[in-house]
Formats: sequence, structure tokens, C-alpha cells
Amino acid sequence: MAMYKYLERSANALRDNANKIYSGEYLKRQTDYLVASVYSKADLARWTKGTDRDIGGFSDAWLDVTRAGHARFHGYLSQKLPEDTRFKRSGYAMVRTRDPQMTLLSTDYWDAGLFRYLVLRVKADRRKYFVNLKSDALIPTDIYQHLLPIRTPGQWETVVIPFNMFTLTSNSVIIASQPTMYLAKMETVGFSLSDRQEGPFSLEFAWIKAFNSARTHGNIVRMPFVHGVTWKTDFERMNKNF
Repeated sequence: MAMYKYLERSANALRDNANKIYSGEYLKRQTDYLVASVYSKADLARWTKGTDRDIGGFSDAWLDVTRAGHARFHGYLSQKLPEDTRFKRSGYAMVRTRDPQMTLLSTDYWDAGLFRYLVLRVKADRRKYFVNLKSDALIPTDIYQHLLPIRTPGQWETVVIPFNMFTLTSNSVIIASQPTMYLAKMETVGFSLSDRQEGPFSLEFAWIKAFNSARTHGNIVRMPFVHGVTWKTDFERMNKNF
């Protein structure tokens, strides 16, 4: 069964690459790339979740598909400590895409180096969530994180975060040296919650994309610099409903 899945992934990768070449897609400048989405229960197989219950804690988390066809990451965060006295704090939940799969051609990483921003369509409560990115260059416990900046709790919104604003952490601790994120081979993307607040949580998301504005192509600014123009003004010019 494992070999069949391997060959099936390889065949799909070969077909997709052939379609891109035939259509001329490789010659086009991409404005966005779909990194992850959840529209049906079948899409949930591409995701994995975890909580402090994995080490003896008492938090719970689930990932469901709503009637509207969006993902809902929800559960209950418990601050109760595990019986193992080595642990001094508790209360953690996360969800992320699964690790890349091998094919005959390569491993299905995604290349964020072609884009300037990570864009997320989300609806969150008032708790503090983090967006997590993992690249091939990192050791297993290291991830790049950024606080999910929610402006309208309880409502759908498009959140834009420049890739160069993510911070490298190890076990949720900021690393003193901050090497540039290796964007060419990105492995996983996801969300986590560890705000030390007892109680329920709920975060819905429709899709996650890598994106360029009209002014950018990856790290290249395509227009002359204008005083006062920042990535935030790029965001203001975007169509928030794309």
C-alpha cells in the first residue's frame, strides 16, 4: 500500500508539471499560490493536530469542516499540569499541514521565495493565536512564528503577514540569532495557541496563500520607492476578497 501511494503521488506530480509546461504557467508571474485549504472532510487528511495531552496534559483540540466548507480548529485549553513534575506549565494546542511527501521527482515542498506575503482567510475569537512556518533548513523543534493579528474577532477577515516579519523560535522561545528564513523549501504551515488562559477556543480558516502585491515580486520591489510606502500600504491596495 505504501509503494502504491508513493507511485500515485509521483504520477500526480508528473501530470501537474506537464500541465504547467503545456499551459505556459511557468512563464507567468504568479500573484498568489494556494499553500493550504480545507473545503471538505477529505482535505483534513492533509492536516495534523496536537495538544499538551500528548505529554500528559488535559487540553483537547479538534479540526472539523463546517457546513459552509471551512476548517474549524477548536477545543478547550487546560492549564492543569501533568502528573510528571518535570513540567512547570501547560495549556497548548496546535494544528498544521502534514510533512511533505516524497515522490519520484522530488519532495512536495512549496517555494515561498517567489512571494512577499503570507495571506490567511480566517475568523477567530479573542484569543491570541500564532501562525507557524517550518522550512527544510530547520531542526525539528525550530519554527518561525508570528502573532495572528486579528482586527475583527468573530468576523471573517483577510490577514496579511510579510514573510520577513516571522521570528525564529525553539519550543516557543525566541532564538537570539535570527537567520533568514530559508524560503525555497517550505514544509508546513499552521496555527498554535498557548496564551495561558483556561477555556474554550475556536479559529476558522478557509485558505492560506503566498501572495505578491502589484508592487512586489518576492523580495523585489517592482516600482520605485515612494516615501511613506510600506508593506501596509501594499495591503491597503489589495482586493481583500481575492
